[in-house]
Amino acid sequence: MVVFMTAGARLRQLEARDVSVLSAGEVTAALRDVAVIRGATDQLEAAIVRRIAELHEAGQAAPASDLLGRAGRTSRRAAEQAERRAGTLGQTPKLNDALGKGKVGTEHADAVANAAGRLDDDQREALFACDREIVELAASYSPEVFRRRLATLVDAITDDDGLERAAQQEAAVTASLKIDDTTGMHELFAKLTPEQGNRIRRALDAEVAAMGKQSEFAGLRRDQLLVRALDRLVCGTGTTRGMAPAEVAVLIDYQTLATGRHDQTVCEYSDGTPIPAETARRHACAANIIPVVLGGDSRPLDVGRARRLATAPQRTALRAMYRTCAIDSCDRHFDTCHVHHIAEWDDLGPTDLDNLIPVCSFHHHRVHERRWQLQLDPSTRQLTVRLPDGALHSQSLPDLLTERNAA
Repeated sequence: MVVFMTAGARLRQLEARDVSVLSAGEVTAALRDVAVIRGATDQLEAAIVRRIAELHEAGQAAPASDLLGRAGRTSRRAAEQAERRAGTLGQTPKLNDALGKGKVGTEHADAVANAAGRLDDDQREALFACDREIVELAASYSPEVFRRRLATLVDAITDDDGLERAAQQEAAVTASLKIDDTTGMHELFAKLTPEQGNRIRRALDAEVAAMGKQSEFAGLRRDQLLVRALDRLVCGTGTTRGMAPAEVAVLIDYQTLATGRHDQTVCEYSDGTPIPAETARRHACAANIIPVVLGGDSRPLDVGRARRLATAPQRTALRAMYRTCAIDSCDRHFDTCHVHHIAEWDDLGPTDLDNLIPVCSFHHHRVHERRWQLQLDPSTRQLTVRLPDGALHSQSLPDLLTERNAA
């Protein structure tokens, strides 16, 4: 018989333990308990916010955002998000229940609330009617992946291939440049469309990478390099790579490109942001089309021992399989990752796709300095990661391939 522990019981149990002596397995169990406790707390807060809304409507209380700010010690922005979340959870009982049991997180609920806020009344009702499907998706995916899957569901409801969302994003772009009176520093803020953001980010990444090879920039943090790269690109002052147009990488399957969306459509920027098929076609008209062949008897992208670093076509092929760092649950996007040899180059490992994965800087250091052990199944690309003592850290497949197979 399975005995369900309440959030309160879990909290009391955790409070009675000495966290400093927990084993690795006990730490994992404790984190699961914390997720349940946090979910129950968020569920209770949402119920309180809905009650405040009722009292405010009756003229007996201040608006929920005001009370949350004063009594809840939270910012106006966070208070407004809590209001949206509470309203959504009140309309999606299964999502509300899953949150209270720690099966989904607040980020999942916020994604639904934010998506609902962009819909009209009929579309919002249709979205909330998908309560069960929403919970299944939220319980299966990280918040980042869930937001993309949810966007696909919303596109099906609006039946416009994401064009309305793209139009809303276009209308919402903004930028400001102001001076902090205290420090005298200029502060730049911008909200960009996915296309603009991808284009600018890739240009900055390329400039930062080029600057990182020059001694004059040694010792600077990445955020400091980004500021200098932005200045050089905007003002055209001493850029290291010229002013060539920035590459925008789009992943789209041939059927979608030719005839439109289908049940297993892949149509997104390389950072995972979904885009309308029409936008992808527009990019295709102004770009070189690079065919990527993954598998089969012919492997033209494998270069063996001819060179140490991955080629541009190999990075393109890897980007078609990985949206993020290959280590399970790491959300650092592909364009910031190093391409790592599973069998080390210095140990005669080839620069072939079967021996390459994208790894972020943090995990790259763990692999080399901390001696993590990686094993890649060439037939499935399942990556097994073990800690130095041989304990299993994780097993995972490329995130893009996993999502497509699940669709």
